[in-house]
Amino acid sequence: MLNNNISLEDYHALPSMSAHNLMDAEDNCAISAHNKANHMKETAAMINGTLIHTAIEMERATDLEKHYACIPPDINKRTNVGKQQMLDFEEAIGDKIPITDKQWSMALACRQAAYNHPQAREYLEAAQFELSGFITIRGVEVKARPDLDNYESHRTLVDIKSRQLGAASVEKWLRDWWNYKTYIQAGLQLLVWEEMGRPCEHYYYLLVEAAEPYQVHMVYMNAELISLAKQKTIDVIIKWEKWLSNGKRDLGYGEPQAMEALPWMRNQHQTL
Repeated sequence: MLNNNISLEDYHALPSMSAHNLMDAEDNCAISAHNKANHMKETAAMINGTLIHTAIEMERATDLEKHYACIPPDINKRTNVGKQQMLDFEEAIGDKIPITDKQWSMALACRQAAYNHPQAREYLEAAQFELSGFITIRGVEVKARPDLDNYESHRTLVDIKSRQLGAASVEKWLRDWWNYKTYIQAGLQLLVWEEMGRPCEHYYYLLVEAAEPYQVHMVYMNAELISLAKQKTIDVIIKWEKWLSNGKRDLGYGEPQAMEALPWMRNQHQTL
């Protein structure tokens, strides 16, 4: 089922397995279930990442004011007076998220950099935003919400990723893509869109460095990586389904294992 009328908050609240749930499950199903039931507090990096996503995806730069409020620079949160001023400010802004002047400027600079990049601008201007997909794979209900749906124009999905200074090269991104299991996010989105009759031939990443000079890089998964991402996603869904079918009674890390000396341990011992 494709839904273009569901807020991000409502999307997260739905019980279907998300890409992040499946990323956790690839390592440990019990930990995934715990994290799913106990929403983890956002880190500073996650808050900045969401801020950059919002700034790039919004129709106009001024729309940032709909979601965020800039903290008055004269509030000193290290003092009791400043702490009370901050509480009063948060009450006054309601559901908006408080951010600093520096964060505000950074988000708008990232947006400008993305729109200054010819290919990124092409995808942004042709995209549908906030589309959510819900299907069942191997008896498991899953959900996906790509950043940019460019199916109609390019048969492509695009994911926006904020990066540290100098980290938008394809080599550094590919390393993190693998180490942080980001392939599951891509694989799930591609599988869901395919099931909904919107098969995408390509998957792009819009990498934006969140520091001056705010460099932008568009990279894409080749056919081999797309196939790998889909298969690894199906594998972890099967693993999750088996864990549920087993009554959630696996041993977490498996059967007892022997501790064995690693090569570096032997080398250190020999040098003593």
